This record gives sequence, structure tokens and C-alpha cells, in this order.
Amino acid sequence: MSARSENFLLRRYIEKAMVDLPAMPTTVMRVVRAIEGGEASAAQIEKIITADAAITSKVLKTVNSPYFGMPRTISSVNQAIQILGLNQLRNVTLSIGVLNALNTTSPRIQALQQQCWEQSFASASAAHRIAVKKGLAKPQQEAVLIGGLLHDIGQLFLLTLFNIPYTEVQTRSKKQIAPLHEVERQVLGTTHANLGASLAERWSFPADLVEMIRDHDGDPTAETLNPTVACVHLADRIVNRTIEPESAEEIYPLDPKFAEWLNLSDAELTEIAEATMKDMEQAKVAASA
Repeated sequence: MSARSENFLLRRYIEKAMVDLPAMPTTVMRVVRAIEGGEASAAQIEKIITADAAITSKVLKTVNSPYFGMPRTISSVNQAIQILGLNQLRNVTLSIGVLNALNTTSPRIQALQQQCWEQSFASASAAHRIAVKKGLAKPQQEAVLIGGLLHDIGQLFLLTLFNIPYTEVQTRSKKQIAPLHEVERQVLGTTHANLGASLAERWSFPADLVEMIRDHDGDPTAETLNPTVACVHLADRIVNRTIEPESAEEIYPLDPKFAEWLNLSDAELTEIAEATMKDMEQAKVAASA
């Protein structure tokens, strides 16, 4: 069978797997819609979450991880809302929903998922730091947190359900010293960013989040620059280059127009990178929550 035929079949399997994925848990979507609507009270959000014992347990386990640096143990959803705020709680709930949908019993895949989440937690922190440094408005600062956290859900999907072929894609990218998204197109006919955006649309994620997921590797066709996408893009590059410094600039290239808009000095980038390395240590604990 030719490589082209194999790639075609793999693409068909990927498309079918996306259709067969379970829906986002009802509780998660109710929380997201209520918070996005802007009219729900903290008491209403608490009622939605606490009606689902499994989601409640996972929310409390996550917010009590060192990543959030709580001064004391959070024992109720009400406390979590008061301290984190509704938008941050939405972020936590969405990440729990994604993990539920991509559940696996394989210890090896679970380890890869945790590694992916560690990088995502670190990306969220880095994106937020960049947004603050660039003086973005508070809603945009909160948006890049969830964008950084969920920008690689397409990669999480591929690592979970197509581990062997996707690991080969990653290996080829490193051997050829070629951008990962270009090798993905060659082998899969698409990219993890586009797959992630398709998943986000299927799960009815907010439009701005879909855009951050789809364009986090850069979009050469875009006529206007979205600051939140730029923050997530740079955060992703900082984290990946911190983890894999060898040939990282070629494998994870920085989009020129994003770099021009960000206009951060080498000292500022170094400061963000050093803080991100510390975040990654905390993220290891948060990702295992």
C-alpha cells in the first residue's frame, strides 16, 4: 500500500474517531454556558456543579493542587468560586471535561496525557504573563488563560487515540528539523491545531477559544492580528523551546507578525521563560490532580 493511501486511511480513521468521541459532560457545558451568558450568579453555578458529585470532586482536587497556590484547603465549590472567580472556575471545569472525553486506561497513554497537561498549564501561565505585560484588558487576560490551557487539545486527542502514528510524526519533525505543523500536514493531511479547533466547535466552546486553538501555531492568511492568539502563540513557543531547546526554533517557529506585535525585549522574554520553568514544576502536580 502506498504512503498516500495509508495517509488517506489514517485521515479517515481520525475523522471517524472525532465523530465517535463522547459529548462534553452536561454539567461542564451548563457551567460554561451559564458563565458565558454573564447572568448566572455564583450560587447558581455552585448548584450546577454540586449536583454532579464526580465533577465536584475533580474540581476540588484540581483547585487544591499547588499550581493554584491556595493558602488553605478549599473544601467547597462555593469557596472555590469566591477565591478563583467564575471565569477561572470555568477554565478548570472545561479542562476536566476534556479529560473525561479523552479518558484512557492505558498507563503509558495516561503518562503522555499528563505530560501534555503539564505543558498546557505552563502555557496558560506564560500566556497570562504576556497578556499582563502587554496591558491587555482583564477579560482578555482571563481568555488567554483558558486558551493556553486548551490550545493543544488536538495534540492530546492524537496522542490518546493515534499514539503510534502521531509519535512517528513528532519523531520525523525532530529528525528533519522541520516545523511540527508542516509534518502533520504531510502525514495526517491536517494539523493538531485544526483538529483541536474542530473538537472545540463540536463541544460548543466559545468562539474566541476556538480561534486561539486553531491559530496558536500562527495563521499566515490572517489580515488582522488577534492579541489573545498572539499571547497563546508566544506562550506555546516559550514552553516548547524550554522543554526541547535543541532545534526548537525550527520545529516551533515564531510567527513574524505576532513577534512584531509582541515587541518584547530579550530580557523580558528571558524573564517570562524563567518564570515559566518554575510554573512547569507546579504544573506537574496540577496535571496529576
